This record gives sequence, C-alpha cells and structure tokens, in this order.
Amino acid sequence: MNKNHKKIYCLFFTLLAALALTGCGGKGSKTLPDCPFSELKWASSIKDMEKTEGKEYDTYDSVYGGTTYTYDKEYQGVTGTVKYMFDDKKQLACIAWAYSSESTEELYQLYETIHQEVVSAHGESGYNTDKETNYGDVWYLDDGNIIISTMVTESQKALQFAYLSPEQSTAQEDKYNGSNTPDLIQ
Repeated sequence: MNKNHKKIYCLFFTLLAALALTGCGGKGSKTLPDCPFSELKWASSIKDMEKTEGKEYDTYDSVYGGTTYTYDKEYQGVTGTVKYMFDDKKQLACIAWAYSSESTEELYQLYETIHQEVVSAHGESGYNTDKETNYGDVWYLDDGNIIISTMVTESQKALQFAYLSPEQSTAQEDKYNGSNTPDLIQ
C-alpha cells in the first residue's frame, strides 16, 4: 500500500468516525428520541424539562430510582399525562404519555391510531400481546425501545405510550433470557 492510499484510508476512517459520533443529526440519534409528544433529548436535565414544559408538575418516585415528573398534555386530540422518568443519577430514563378513558372503544381506537403511527415509522413490533384485558407492543430499537401498553378492567381503562432510553432498554433476545434490566414503566 503506498502513502497516498494510507492517507485516503486515514481520511476516510476519520470522516467515518466523525459521522458516527455526530449521529448525522438524523432521527436515530441516541440523544433525541423520535417521540411525538415531547421535545426533550435523552441528555436533557430537569432544568431543561422545566424550560420546555414549565415548573408546574406533580411528582412521584420513578421505577428507575429517581423522580417522575408529570404534566397534563394533549396528544392525538385527547388530554393525558406526559411523564418524565429520571433515574437515581438524574438521567432521563423514560418519556411516556398516559391516557385513561371511560370507554373501551375509545381506548381501542386510540391504541390503533398510535400503533399504526409507530408501525409506519418503525415496522411491525418485535413483541406483542393481545389479551382482552392487557395488550400492547414493544419495538426493540438500537436507540431505545418503544412500548404501547393498555390495561382494560371493569374499573380501569388506560393506555401508556413510552420511549425508553437506550440505557434502560433491553434487547429483544434479553426478554427471553431473564434480563436484569426489564422494560419497566409506571
């Protein structure tokens, strides 16, 4: 290999490394989930959240060891609750939108709308359940998992649409191997 080829290879690999580090600014960036109901990035702080959503929120303990901050937020024409779940290191672990309804039919229609939106963007899910009282899907993505889950009982009819950070997401094969980091949502 002559000196010119070595220079070209070095330049090529340097450029390739630079592109990999920047993520090319695309939808697949590990710092920006493709979340339709939030503008926060995975690197966003609590202060960033307050700048974006405001300082009027409710809180409770997060399943990730930190705090969950909730805001009323409209999505798909209905008002639900957006949840920002932080871990014990104050890192954003999950962004979710939850909705509760009196009508099972309304909940099914909302699920179908959201499901179709995610299928259009990411293809069919890697896991689903279609039990009458609990159904949903999980998309196992390199940039973090997406989960739509529903619960329908006599007293509760609810849907949650969640984006998990890459650090909190499990691989599809891990769900069968008893992973220590399950996809938790609360």
